[in-house]
Amino acid sequence: MAEEQRFKRLYPRRQLHEPCRVSCVDRLITGKTVDVSYNGMSMLLPAAIELTETASVEIPKRIRLRVRPVYTQPVFTHAESTQYRVGFKVQLIEQGNREWTNLCHVVHW
Repeated sequence: MAEEQRFKRLYPRRQLHEPCRVSCVDRLITGKTVDVSYNGMSMLLPAAIELTETASVEIPKRIRLRVRPVYTQPVFTHAESTQYRVGFKVQLIEQGNREWTNLCHVVHW
């Protein structure tokens, strides 16, 4: 089977459940990473983010990214208040380039 047929995306997403911090212009939001790929990521946040803002994301393992939000979707759960799943496009890896590459690597079987 050809590599292109195994995955629908050029860079497949990898499920990841790590804490993260998002720094916007005027606030710092703590959230949880849901999935990552080389050029994008999504996370659960307690507050929505304006889609025009650029932000900085810090993930454990000394990774800091400059990102731009692409979508925001409300997520309703019984145990917690409303959270938002926010998708980001990675614009720049500010710190931890090698760690980010290792984190996003998906093994091709």
